[in-house]
Amino acid sequence: MILDFRLYFRVRKCIDRDSLERSLEYTMDKKKPVAPVNELIVSLPGKEIKLFITADFEALITDLEDAEKVPCWAAVWPAAYGLACHIWEHITFRPDEEVLELGAGMGLPGIVCGLKGARLTLSDFNSQALEMARYNARANGVEPELLLADWRSFPEKKHFDLILASDILYDPKLNPSLGPIFHKNLRPGGRIFIAHPQREATFEFIKDWYDASLFTQQIHWETVELEDALLPRYKIAIQEFKKQEDSGAKG
Repeated sequence: MILDFRLYFRVRKCIDRDSLERSLEYTMDKKKPVAPVNELIVSLPGKEIKLFITADFEALITDLEDAEKVPCWAAVWPAAYGLACHIWEHITFRPDEEVLELGAGMGLPGIVCGLKGARLTLSDFNSQALEMARYNARANGVEPELLLADWRSFPEKKHFDLILASDILYDPKLNPSLGPIFHKNLRPGGRIFIAHPQREATFEFIKDWYDASLFTQQIHWETVELEDALLPRYKIAIQEFKKQEDSGAKG
């Protein structure tokens, strides 16, 4: 089934730390998010989501030669908008369903799951990303759990009904680390959403990882249009995988 929607967002203004803290009714472990920040309004059908994102992405870069020190977490990428729209429009949750967003960054798709009633866990290997993601979740009335973890040594003890992977499968060196997480941390009958702007590295990972004896799959499409962007229009692939009810964990 092919789904095609348009999603718009706007940056409202640049605000400083004090203004941000005053705009919310809480403080988060006495930590403030990265300053300065922009207030980003994501407009979904019938719902506006408020996010706070860094106003100066480049200022967070400490070493261009080390990919792990490039703060990809500090931006909201087109795939996150597409996945958020798909979840908002088409996915429902039981009150006890648990969602894990891997490489959560600013947390947009996970926040949408929380707004729709799921129990949300946001995961990232960068503690600063998790602080910002939790700030954003709470700003929208969602209280998430946080999981600070590296994919290469990811804890196996907790299992989820839905795992979100929003444009995180772009590095062929790191991608294989996600395969065991998809197998071991997903409950039988659970689903995985892999969203990406048609990246070759993502398609290659799925080709190597997918096992038709363990999962069924389908693909959805979302069109994302961004104002004032270098590339204003993206066609986002959302690849959905459902785990067989009787399938066991696989390494």
